[in-house]
Amino acid sequence: MFKPAPPPDTLAATTEANRLRCGTLTYTKAGLFVLFSWLLLGDFCFTLMETIWPAILPLVLQSHGAPNFLIAVVMTTIPQAMNFFLNPIISTTSDRFRSKRGRRIPFLLFSAPFISIFLILLGFSQEIGQWIHSLISQGNSDLSASTIIIALICVFIVFFRLFELFVGTVFFYLFNDVVPAAFIGRFIGFFKVVGAAAGALFNFFIFKYATSHTSVIFLGAAILYVTAFTLLGLNVKEGEYPPPDKIVDKKRMFSLAPIRVFFTECFSARIFRLVFLYSILIAAGGSINVFLIFMAFSVGLTIDDVGKINGLSAIGSVVLMLSMGVLVDKFHPIRIMIVTQIAFVFATLFKCVFLFYNFQRDTAFWIYIVLAFLYLPFFSANTMASFPMLMRIFPSNRFGQFCAANAMCGAASNIIAAILAGVYLDVLRRFFASSGDFYYRFVPVWGFVFAVLTVGATFLLYREWQRLGGDKNYRAPLELDTTPPSQPQT
Repeated sequence: MFKPAPPPDTLAATTEANRLRCGTLTYTKAGLFVLFSWLLLGDFCFTLMETIWPAILPLVLQSHGAPNFLIAVVMTTIPQAMNFFLNPIISTTSDRFRSKRGRRIPFLLFSAPFISIFLILLGFSQEIGQWIHSLISQGNSDLSASTIIIALICVFIVFFRLFELFVGTVFFYLFNDVVPAAFIGRFIGFFKVVGAAAGALFNFFIFKYATSHTSVIFLGAAILYVTAFTLLGLNVKEGEYPPPDKIVDKKRMFSLAPIRVFFTECFSARIFRLVFLYSILIAAGGSINVFLIFMAFSVGLTIDDVGKINGLSAIGSVVLMLSMGVLVDKFHPIRIMIVTQIAFVFATLFKCVFLFYNFQRDTAFWIYIVLAFLYLPFFSANTMASFPMLMRIFPSNRFGQFCAANAMCGAASNIIAAILAGVYLDVLRRFFASSGDFYYRFVPVWGFVFAVLTVGATFLLYREWQRLGGDKNYRAPLELDTTPPSQPQT
């Protein structure tokens, strides 16, 4: 029976209601504002925590005589090894977990107190190590206080990373479950801006106290984190989900079937494998970044100088990210990434200038600032494009699973590359033994090699994406496979 079209006001109301809907969740504009506020508060505190520990712990380790190889193992290899094994388990479990509070929030609430406890222990590792040394030194132990402190950091970082991984994976999946699709672009923009603001705050006002007030910084970050994520977990509501699929059927839970399905699906198509290759090369190139602080010291910069440069870069990225989202939407993330990866090749090459000239401290400071701001637009664009690229390439119905596989590949690369990067610098130290810390100026050479390789991988990814339909016709291969076959004509 013919039904008259609803009046324009009703159509507008229906359209707006659909825009404010995510699954079984429906928001008012005020409710959406509250949701954004809680998620962005969590983002700020999480980013602050994730900025603090990798920035400060290398300084603590080096101050106690840890070699570059060990710094790389503690800061990169151990965390990434845990990421390799645990990320797929946590992601897959979260996708299929069901509770009154949803499938993501319980993981955030459970892990919050443990993350804070081990963050505090990491901050007080020097005091704890000194105390243990004073106890055992009475028994004429040969262990030095520095050895004990380094050992404690190794132990604490394992437990910290164990619980931190629950947030580092599940928190980002929560956005897809609670934020309406019509507003996800704006939310990601706000998300990146808030994260950059947290980085700017740390670098401008906190980083200069990294070695003098380590325990206080870690204690403050821990209290801020547990408070924010407890409030977030209690105030953000998830919707209802369909029952989990048969991969977690009790009869198959302890078989190899889920693992076989995971690897078969994730590595089934060439475009997925090229995304993973891109992540592998990015991770390998970035594995040496933990030593960038020492490169800055080698050219005469102070910890305060580095904090100011990083702080200015963070502020600049806040401004740029507000507009980069528009470029990503207009030109597609893969095209943006091709341009940015080519720019990274030249940016890392320019940093090699310190291998050939010994600049005065003030000159080196301004060169660092110029290089940072030349690099910044491309870094901001690449940051804004990376996650949308995954959203456009991976099957939406298996997004968490494919993100886990991508993280696993990056982690495996980081595990191996971090060890090799540490060995690379330790070998260079022997060749330049009479030149102090000059060998740290070879850090960009490592980055340059992998930047060139990443450009090649990005072009291959772009060509495969074009082959599968490009802008107008691309659909993820597994989404095509799940389309019901057409019925034969009779």
